Amino acid sequence: MTMYITDVIRADMLKHARTSYPKECCGFIVGYRTAGEDGSTQAKGRYYVDCDLTLEPHCRWRFLVNPDIYQQVAGEAQELGLEIISIVHSHPNHSDFPSQDDRQHAMVGLSYIIISVCDGRVHSYNAWRLPDLNGVFEQQAIVRVE
Repeated sequence: MTMYITDVIRADMLKHARTSYPKECCGFIVGYRTAGEDGSTQAKGRYYVDCDLTLEPHCRWRFLVNPDIYQQVAGEAQELGLEIISIVHSHPNHSDFPSQDDRQHAMVGLSYIIISVCDGRVHSYNAWRLPDLNGVFEQQAIVRVE
């Protein structure tokens, strides 16, 4: 699956990661899925929503999305004919590779964008997807569009 995001979505998620540092940030990309010409799935982002974390004592190394916020964002997206296509979170002073916690809590088929923030600056970011229950993430392409 290829993830398509706008420059606005990119700027919003990276700013959120920087301003949340040294804590983890978490947010959603809302958009839609479509089939590519080659039959592959494409996820196209429309907007980014930052959300609160509920594991406040542990938010330097772990995130947990407030379920009420998740339901609210998913419901609002559905009213627009959209869905949550990616969960975005940051890894303060760590790489943008999925952690063991990420593997244990990931939902199959959903895209995860992980942003590496080192000393308050965005170092890198990548998209990952867990295709099945074997716990092995696949890296996804992120394409910026206007």
